[in-house]
Amino acid sequence: MGIVYPSEKVARRWEGALQARLRRAPLERFLKGRGIVPAPRGISQDSDDLVRATVLIVEAALALPGVEREKGLVFRQRAVVGHVACLVSRALAEQIAQPDAWRIVALVSTARLLSPWIGLKAAAIASASSTRQFQKEVAKGISPLDWRIMKSAHDAVSGNGPDALANACANIAARLNAETPSAEVCAPRALWGSTKSIQSGA
Repeated sequence: MGIVYPSEKVARRWEGALQARLRRAPLERFLKGRGIVPAPRGISQDSDDLVRATVLIVEAALALPGVEREKGLVFRQRAVVGHVACLVSRALAEQIAQPDAWRIVALVSTARLLSPWIGLKAAAIASASSTRQFQKEVAKGISPLDWRIMKSAHDAVSGNGPDALANACANIAARLNAETPSAEVCAPRALWGSTKSIQSGA
């Protein structure tokens, strides 16, 4: 009886698949724990699950009693919803080592979040606009509150504490009810540009 060893190429493929599965596991646990079925395996699996998680987190924040919206989101809040979706998308995409996925996730998430209030066509336009604006703003830096949103969203999905999702929602609600921060209070981009910095909170 002989032992068959995989070729080096096959072994690397198996190792890569295992690492990807391990990185994806916290995201899938987060979704399943809230009654959401993760996306089926395929090329869009990661982006689909990231959209599910982003929408879940932001919608939970929108549902808080302290969010000012009366019969609907006020005009200025629509852009902030897009901005927040970009923050959460970026944090979660980096968490599963898919940093380039954040943009499409933000576009889809923002459209889904805004469509109940302004319709799908207007939501798609607003989504594209907010994502372009976000890309311009992050080149300068982000506010301390935005940094906390990214960190708390990361913690919510990774399961860091029972109050992690509540903290993320509270930070997002504060951003929705706040005025746009001025450039003077923006944090340097270097503080948030990597998954490691988000995890450590440095």
